[in-house]
Amino acid sequence: MRVSLHLATAALLVSLAPASAAAQGNPADADTREVLAYRLTMPKLLQLNALHADLQRQEQADPEYQRLLKLKRELALLEQKEELTAADEARMAELDAAIAELEAAEDEDDDLDLSLSGLVARMEADPRIAGALKRANLGAREATVMQLAFFQAALAAHLLEEGSVTTVPPGVNAENVKFYQTHKAEIGLLTALAEQERQ
Repeated sequence: MRVSLHLATAALLVSLAPASAAAQGNPADADTREVLAYRLTMPKLLQLNALHADLQRQEQADPEYQRLLKLKRELALLEQKEELTAADEARMAELDAAIAELEAAEDEDDDLDLSLSGLVARMEADPRIAGALKRANLGAREATVMQLAFFQAALAAHLLEEGSVTTVPPGVNAENVKFYQTHKAEIGLLTALAEQERQ
């Protein structure tokens, strides 16, 4: 099973999302406080970007990932046809099943420990992620905490921009939101470059 850093931390973000958790004696209290205390900087985000680029290159070299992409491309071509034959429909059903099987294999662990320590342990146990972390000169815990702090800041900045909220939500570091707003163009460029690498 491939362990994806961005998916794993996204899952952790969901588990930490309620700002009231820290007030309820929740076991995630310490994790929530650690993410809240983290301060984002551009040099650190560049390291995180390098880590993700490394992991993307490894993923794209994975034969199973290439097979998944090939199946999805074939399915997309069939879906664009104006008229489908019975053979086309049968093939689409086969492709759907094969894609679902490959994607399910990536998420087969139902007992995922979503704590910071649990995710860090999984990352350090995966030689691909451990190697990418070393090359990016990042520790697994800092990479996880940084990405969570970034996700929170980006979401809060988006909500402020669209007018859904008028102040930074509780449980989000206001300095990180300000940092995201100030460096939005640079961050957008990093995101665009990452997407180009993925294509």
